[in-house]
Amino acid sequence: MKKLSTIIVLLGLLSIGAWYMTKKPRNLVNTDLKTYRNSNMGISFIYPKILTASTTKDLVTLHHEVGPFPHHDFCDFKGDSNTIIQTLTDFQVDFHVSDKNIVDTMKSESPYIPQESFVNNTVIVSPGFIDEYTAGDKRGYKIFEGAEGCGHTTYYLSISSKKTIVVREDLITVFTGSIDASSQKAAEAIPNVINKQKETEILTSVLQSLSVQ
Repeated sequence: MKKLSTIIVLLGLLSIGAWYMTKKPRNLVNTDLKTYRNSNMGISFIYPKILTASTTKDLVTLHHEVGPFPHHDFCDFKGDSNTIIQTLTDFQVDFHVSDKNIVDTMKSESPYIPQESFVNNTVIVSPGFIDEYTAGDKRGYKIFEGAEGCGHTTYYLSISSKKTIVVREDLITVFTGSIDASSQKAAEAIPNVINKQKETEILTSVLQSLSVQ
């Protein structure tokens, strides 16, 4: 009986351990991480080493590309470019800090937003266009700014009454479903490619780790 009780206890501990592992929050999809710090901008965040981080003036860029993937510009709507792009950019995100509150930042950064989207200095949500967005303890809005798989999504996250972080995530056209399925399938077969799901996971984790002073 004592041996049976011991086995039951061990099985219980294993079950708890398995549950903990499945419920334990996952951070970045790549465990090989780096920390970006910019004292001038007062920001820091954690990101996978597979990305390249660069800074130009007050703009931080995270970038990743794979190849070979020769293709024409998917967003050349005129169709008059004969340039062949040899690689696929599968992750392109820019950050900058605005010294304004979130409403004034949205008005200046996205001036085409209808005035009726702002009432009494608050933002009126419009699903599919202006949506609420949360990343860790940071709250704000994301705005879809594109058409036919081209453009970007802009995230506005309120840091304080006088500071807002602005994040622009380029749409990766080949993964938006707006072009032929064969191109998407070919892109997904490239080694080390960041598909839409991975892109979302990475960006979410980066924004959750983001610290702004």
